[in-house]
Order: sequence, then structure tokens, then C-alpha cells
Amino acid sequence: MEPLLIILLVIYMTIFVVGFTGNLLMVLVTFHSKNLRSICNMLICACCFCDLLLFTDILAFFIGSFVEISQQTCFYMNIPADFGAFASNACVLAVGIDRLIAVVNPGRYKQLEMERFKYFSLLMAFPVLYALALLLVGFGERDPTKVLPCLLPNSLGHAYDLFALTSFGINLFVPPIYIYVYYRIKRMRMNNSMKAVFKSLFVTVCLVVCGWMTTDLIGALTVTLPMDDKVKMMIQLYCGTFIFTSSAFNAVVYYKLSRDYRSAMRTMLGISNETQAMKSTTYKEATDAQKSTMNRASTNTNAINTDLHV
Repeated sequence: MEPLLIILLVIYMTIFVVGFTGNLLMVLVTFHSKNLRSICNMLICACCFCDLLLFTDILAFFIGSFVEISQQTCFYMNIPADFGAFASNACVLAVGIDRLIAVVNPGRYKQLEMERFKYFSLLMAFPVLYALALLLVGFGERDPTKVLPCLLPNSLGHAYDLFALTSFGINLFVPPIYIYVYYRIKRMRMNNSMKAVFKSLFVTVCLVVCGWMTTDLIGALTVTLPMDDKVKMMIQLYCGTFIFTSSAFNAVVYYKLSRDYRSAMRTMLGISNETQAMKSTTYKEATDAQKSTMNRASTNTNAINTDLHV
């Protein structure tokens, strides 16, 4: 085995322990806590579940490092990881759209909450269809004669090039949406709960830019610039560490910045005696406040807290 692949294997297995455990914790705590079942929390849970699937790619890479696996077999082994990577990339955009609707039109957002299943399904339709479409392209790229390290780029053949380009295009929309939401929130009257929203949005944008955008940019360059195939493959394998790293610390970020997630995690793990996470300001409270002393801007601020308990 090449030294560079050995180093990559050590890095990936370290990230796997942190990432798989953390994202599994995020999924379990969402189902465990009644206060984390809002639309936005469900979207966050969906993103973490996709990241959870993504980390199975490391297991396939580990197996392929000791046993020769054809590209075709690698594709079948990596179907969960490939789907997770595709859907997770688009899921971040879905969360941003949800937050955008919440701050721009909180009244309409409240109506959407009444049909949360349809609304949630609509938001998740693009990530799921996008992932399935790329998997279908990858299915046509199977090669039973080629033996390569089994990792996401190799499992897809030329379908990975398509993923790198389309993913880069999708993520061009993510930072502007999150920045605009942050700008709208910042103009409104702020409470302690909203400070957590600011921090969460900031960290989310940083993770997107440093993780997906970096990987997509490098992937796009490897597709467009002429280079040796072996060098191209190694660059793509190593740039995947950006994605894994940015996806590995979801639980850490939400535990650190969100009082509700922190309380729910501690309760589920039996660390705290609390039986229920403290709720953020509700939509009803915002409406009541509007009737008394608060202006329209501060009402909108509280309205977006209806479902995002961070």
C-alpha cells in the first residue's frame, strides 16, 4: 500500500470515530426529545442522517485497503455513502431556504407549520431526487475490471465529475442565503436565544465554505485542469477530508451553541436530571408581545424562533 494511502487511512479512521458517533447522537436526540421535533430540527436531523451515511464510505475504504475491490463492487458498497454525500450537500440548502422563509414571512411560515409533513417533504424532495439522479449516473459508470482504492470519487467514475460541478453550483447559493438570514436577524431586537441563532448560522456558513465549497472547488479544478490520472485521484481522495471534517462536528457545534440540544443530549445520556429541554420563545408569545409593546421587527425575530431551538 502506498504511504499516502496509509496516512489517509489513519486520518479517515480518526474522523470516522468522531463523525459517526456525533451524527448518530444528533439523530437519536432529535427523536428522543419532544422539543427537537420542529421543522427546522427535523431538517437538521435529516442532514445529520445523511452525514451518518456519508461516513460509511470510510468503512468501504478501510476494507478496500486490505482486499482488492473492483470499481463495480465499490459502487455497490458505497451506495449509502454516495447517497448521503449527495443529499447532505443539498440538505444544507434546504435548511437555508427554511430559515429564509421564516425570517421573510413568519406569518406564512406559521401556516406551513400546520402542514409540516408536506412542507418537510417538499424541502427534502430536491436532496433526495438529486442524490438518486447522481446514483443512477454512477450506476452506468460501473467497471468490473478496474481495481482502485474504494472511496467515494472512485466508486462513481465520471459521475463524480458531475457531482463536483453541480455540488459547487449548489453551494454558491448557500452562503448568500445564510448571510442574508443573519442580516435580517441582526436588524431585529435580539435576546439570548437569538444570540445562539447568530452563532449557529455563523458556524454553519463556516462549515459550508470550509468543507463543501473547498472540496467542490478542488474537485472542479481536477476535472477542468489537465493532470495525471493518478495525481488527480490522490487529490480527490485527500480533499474528501474537508467534507468529512466539516460533517464530523455537528454534535459538538450544537451541544456548544444550543441550550436545547445541550439539555436534550445530557438528558438522553443520563448526565442531567432535566427531563425536558427548556423551550425557546414560541410563536404565541411573539404574537402576544406584538399586541402589547413590541414592534413588527421584534415580532419577526421571535417568529423565527418558533421552530429553531438554538
